[in-house]
Amino acid sequence: MASLSSPLGSPSLLAGFLDLRGDAIPVLHLDRLFNLPEQLPGLHTPLVILHGAPTGIGILVEAVRQIIPITQAAFRPLPQNNVFHDCATAAFELNGDVVYLLSAGRILLEKERRVLAEFQAVAQERLRHLEEYV
Repeated sequence: MASLSSPLGSPSLLAGFLDLRGDAIPVLHLDRLFNLPEQLPGLHTPLVILHGAPTGIGILVEAVRQIIPITQAAFRPLPQNNVFHDCATAAFELNGDVVYLLSAGRILLEKERRVLAEFQAVAQERLRHLEEYV
C-alpha cells in the first residue's frame, strides 16, 4: 500500500494524499462514497488512479479482477433510479454480472469537490515546501 498523508480534519471519505511525482493526488475510500461495507486498507489494497477527473483522483477498491476492453455496443441502458449518485454512465454484462461504468468527473458532489480541492491545495503546498529541502 502506498504511503498517504492525511491532513487533520479531513473528510472521512478522504484516505489521504498520494505524492505522485510531486503532485498531491487525493485518494478516496470508494466504500464510504457509496455507503458500502467498510473495507480496511491493507498491505495489498488496490489503489486506482483516475485521470479523467479534473485533477486526478485515486480510489481505494476492494479488488481489481481484470482489465477488459469494451465497446459502446455492449453498453446497456441504466436503471431509472439514481445509480451510484448519478455518476454511473453506462452498464454492461460480464460473466453474468452487471458492471457499472463510473464517470471520474461525476464521482464527487460539487460540495465534496470544493472541500477536497481546499485540502488538496494545502497538501500540494506542503509538498512544494518539502521539495525545497530535498
